Amino acid sequence: MWKYLGYAGIILPVLGATYGGLQIAADLERKLNDSFQMAEEAHKRIGDIEGTMDFEQEESERKIKDGLERLSMALDNNKMLQESKVEGLQRELLELQRVLTTVEGTTQTLEKNSFTYVTRTELDSLRELIYQVRDSNMSQGDNTQMLFELQRQIEDINRRIDEHNHGNWN
Repeated sequence: MWKYLGYAGIILPVLGATYGGLQIAADLERKLNDSFQMAEEAHKRIGDIEGTMDFEQEESERKIKDGLERLSMALDNNKMLQESKVEGLQRELLELQRVLTTVEGTTQTLEKNSFTYVTRTELDSLRELIYQVRDSNMSQGDNTQMLFELQRQIEDINRRIDEHNHGNWN
């Protein structure tokens, strides 16, 4: 028995050390389990955050894509509207140019014909007056008043021709 008691001195510290080692191992295992559980929770939270970030990123990308499509459509609509306005303006300008050309041609014709018709009318009246003077000369002796009237009309025609040649058509 003593023999066993001698061993007790060795066995008790070994048992104490083993018990202490088991306590340390159990404590380590508990800490390891806690750490593992915290790591799993951290991974889960990271996964949730990544999922949320992915969802938010996809949502943002979708919103950006939708916004760009709406902007592109608005730009296309605006471009078509502007092209339509430009085409309408070009049509109006062509019509206006046609009208201006017609007015210009008509004005030039009227100016040319106005001078011609006025001159011809005046010349016809002058010719008539000449015939009257000639007829009157044959029947009467004093035609001074008619000659003065004839000279005045010739001067008036010359003045109008000069005005026309200098650009005053009034």
